[in-house]
Amino acid sequence: MENEQFHLSMFGLREQPFAPTADPTYFYATQEHKSCLFRLWSSIDERHGIAVVLGNYGTGKTTLLRKLMTGMAADRQRYNTAVIGSPIPSWTSFSLLEAIVNQFNLKPSKRTFGDYMEALSQYLMINRKRINTLIVDDAQNLNKRGQLELLRLVQNLETPQNKLLNLVFFSQLEWTRVLEAAPNFQQRINFAYTLESLNGVDVKNFIKYRLAHAGAVSDKAPQFTESAFGMISAYSGGNPRLIVSLCRNILLFASQIRSRQIDHEMVYHTVQKTTMPDSETQFRMDTAMRTFPGQVATKVPRNLPVVQNVPAFTSKAPEPNALISKPNSKRANDLLLKAEKLR
Repeated sequence: MENEQFHLSMFGLREQPFAPTADPTYFYATQEHKSCLFRLWSSIDERHGIAVVLGNYGTGKTTLLRKLMTGMAADRQRYNTAVIGSPIPSWTSFSLLEAIVNQFNLKPSKRTFGDYMEALSQYLMINRKRINTLIVDDAQNLNKRGQLELLRLVQNLETPQNKLLNLVFFSQLEWTRVLEAAPNFQQRINFAYTLESLNGVDVKNFIKYRLAHAGAVSDKAPQFTESAFGMISAYSGGNPRLIVSLCRNILLFASQIRSRQIDHEMVYHTVQKTTMPDSETQFRMDTAMRTFPGQVATKVPRNLPVVQNVPAFTSKAPEPNALISKPNSKRANDLLLKAEKLR
C-alpha cells in the first residue's frame, strides 16, 4: 500500500487510474460502446424483449453492464431491474427460474414450477407500468436446452402492447454456437451487438482518459510517448483489460526508476517482467520493437501490420526457441540497474 501511494503521489494522481475492477466512473466510451449503449437503451425502453451483447473477454461487457445498471438505478420509478451475475452451468431450468424469482425478491407459497411461474407472471403484470428487466452476465454459462427453453417461456409473458420482461444478456462469443442450436430462442432475439477490440487511436484515448479521471493534470503526470502507445496496442491487441493491467505495472516500474516519461522500451521491459510468457505475444512485441528508430534490424516477415493500428497480430508466431534475441536487452538491463541504485 505504501509503495502504491508513493507512485500515485509521484505522478500527481489522487487514485489508481488502472484498478482491476470495472468501475463505471472510469468508463471510456468509444464510438462502438456509445452505439451499443444507445441501442440497448432503445431496446429496453421500447420493451422489445431479448437483447444480447457479445464480445471476447476484456472488451468492456461488464463495464457496459454496470453503466446500464447505474442508469436504471437513477430512475427506480421507471426501471425495475434484477441481475444474475454468473449463472451456474449445471442449473436445471427450475434452478434458473428460482434464481430469477429470487432476484425479484418473490416468495412463492409452494416450491413448484407452476407456482414459481405464476408468481413471476403476476408480479410482472402488477408492475407492468414499470420497465421490468432481467440482466444476465456471463450468459455463455447458459448452455443447456432446458435453460434456454425456460427463458423463452419467461419472455413470452406479455400484454397485447409489449413484453412484460426484457432479457439482456452479456456473453462471450462462444455462446453463439449454443444459440444457433436453439432456433426457437435465437429467433426471438431482437437486438445483438458484438464488441470489437480497441483500435490504436482508442487505445491512446483510453489511457489518457483514465489518467485524467484519476487527476493527472499537473506537470507530474506520466507522459506516454507515441511509441509507448504503439507498444501497448501491440501487446494488448486492443483488449481493455490487458491495457489496464499492463499500464498499472508500467506506472509501478516508472516510479521505481523515477521516470515520468514512458517510452516503448519501458513498455517492452514491463511486458517481459510482469506478464505470462507467450511465444505469440513475444513475437508481436519483438516485431513492434523493430519498427522504432535505433532498434536492432533483424529478418522479419514482410508486410507486418502498423503497430499504431494493431487490433491483433494474427500471423502464426514461431516457437520460443526460434525467436530472435531481444533487440533491447541492454536497455532493459540498464533500466534494472538504475532501479537497483534508487532502492
